Amino acid sequence: MSTKTWFHAGCGLALCCLLLLLTSLCPAGATPAASPYHLRPGDILQITVPGHDELTFNSSNPIEIRPDGRFSYPFAGEIVAEGSTVEQITVLLVDALSQHLRAPQVAVNVIKYGEEEIYVLGEVNRPGAFALPRGRDLGIREALALAGGLTPGASLETARLFRAGQPPNLINLGKILAAASEVGAVLLQPGDTLVIERQNRVTVIGEVEHPGTYQLPDNGKVSDALAMAGGFAKDYGTGGTRANRTQAALIRADQTVVPVNIAAILSGLHPEADIRMHTGDTLLIPEGRNQIAVLGQVRNSGSYYLGGDEKLSSVLAMAGGVTPDADLQHIRIISPDGMFSTVNYEPMLREGAVEPDRLCAAGDTVIVPTNRNRVAVFGAVNRPGVYVIETGDTILDLMGKAGGIIPQKSAPQHTILLRQEAPDGEPMTINLQAMMQGRAGSGGFVAQNGDVIFVPESHKLHWQDWTKLLSSIVNVLWIFDEL
Repeated sequence: MSTKTWFHAGCGLALCCLLLLLTSLCPAGATPAASPYHLRPGDILQITVPGHDELTFNSSNPIEIRPDGRFSYPFAGEIVAEGSTVEQITVLLVDALSQHLRAPQVAVNVIKYGEEEIYVLGEVNRPGAFALPRGRDLGIREALALAGGLTPGASLETARLFRAGQPPNLINLGKILAAASEVGAVLLQPGDTLVIERQNRVTVIGEVEHPGTYQLPDNGKVSDALAMAGGFAKDYGTGGTRANRTQAALIRADQTVVPVNIAAILSGLHPEADIRMHTGDTLLIPEGRNQIAVLGQVRNSGSYYLGGDEKLSSVLAMAGGVTPDADLQHIRIISPDGMFSTVNYEPMLREGAVEPDRLCAAGDTVIVPTNRNRVAVFGAVNRPGVYVIETGDTILDLMGKAGGIIPQKSAPQHTILLRQEAPDGEPMTINLQAMMQGRAGSGGFVAQNGDVIFVPESHKLHWQDWTKLLSSIVNVLWIFDEL
């Protein structure tokens, strides 16, 4: 007998013996006993000691297990409850009270279980926090059902699962939803945040037959987007095209501009030139003759003919001027060869400021980006979310945009502010209540890009508050990255 055959035979014999042993221990028809429940923070206990009202804590004055997993009890002091069963806690209390009472009778019951939550955000119909059910697993498919299902714009290919202390986990929703028997493929844990991303929708503008927004495959590239838009715009007078067939520009969602070598893509000899596109990207095919494209935060985006070089101020005027959401400090000018420069146009608008007015040439593309400065407001506020900072906005202004605090649920005097520029990322506590009552000035608390404001539900942060705060930070970092 070979070593491999002997090994398999030995394993089979051992398995048979184990099955016989289990059969002898379990009577026919018996089912395994359910695992006892282990206490955790937030659970509320009723402890009854007959004949001793001073030692009895019923529904009118119950005992709650604190965030540190402990509770206090007369004659027993601090008791570590987290991870213990009700029976184990009962034995501990009987032992402690036996030092002072004769044969004490103690009954311990859980009258309310502490809630543990997960968060489902993004492209779902009811985004928010949801309680984890007790006694059964919750997978991603079940979490989506709690959140009202996916919106029509949800991507079936990509979602992100954020778990404290771990990098984001990419989830393929299509595979999970197609599996009828699996429990959501990934089981969720308390504090998890599931973010459903939008479909891979990109925009193609400029000299193409059908400018517009298209849904690409997850790995869609520039060539795919160009084909969906019908290819280069035709010049029916000459039979050719007005488009620049050499250079184009890929404008990422964060306003980063990536030059695209169209000629290399069309040659088929340089597959690396065919850049992958992502949700929110814009592919610009410029005009090859005497036109300039003006895009972004202007009142009339489009292409305009130039008689020669024009000043940037004149070009913006052709497009109807800028909108209130424009970021004037980072206007991009892209030349036909794909090179670009950034212009700070804001000083030109100040009275008395002397700044050179940049010249633009035919074939250039001017992009006026959106103001990217954002602040996140979370916690016990009426409209948690991410908000645009306007010049001079203070913390109070941002609270107003978030609908204000929820009076019955919040502790504004213990508001937490996380500031990107803070040393070592240390959070600071601010007295928002004093600010609202005019007892503390808002000087020094002008909102800054990337701030996270968290209004807790009590003066002392419980583990649930920390979970919400950590989930908010992780989610906000992702949002800031995508904006």
